[in-house]
Amino acid sequence: MGRPKKTKINLNKNSLQDFMQEIYNDCVNVMNSARKELNERKSRAEIEDINDESMIGKVNNDTLKIIEGTIDRKLALAKLQSQIVETDNKDTETTTNDGGSLSDDDKSLLRDLFKEQKEKNNIDYDLD
Repeated sequence: MGRPKKTKINLNKNSLQDFMQEIYNDCVNVMNSARKELNERKSRAEIEDINDESMIGKVNNDTLKIIEGTIDRKLALAKLQSQIVETDNKDTETTTNDGGSLSDDDKSLLRDLFKEQKEKNNIDYDLD
């Protein structure tokens, strides 16, 4: 069993990085299970007519959309994390501020990620 999910999120670098790591791990798990299902489906498929091929194609397309969505989330996390590290580096050059600042787009992305995780895991996150 994995470690417990983080439900209290402080808008600071360490708390956000922990939360982003959880999202990244969830994305990896979803992507791996989708790939496994896709590969199993390919090996089991017994196509007898065009309808079978059409049905398998639709299911495979849905699976590929899931994989694409997880890749998009992982890229968004990487972008966000690089911006947090970049602003933290700028802050440490001028002051010893640990908070860092986020743009409105970054905050919007974080809200979307919190909302997705809340709906997916039925966990109410407490934001500070």
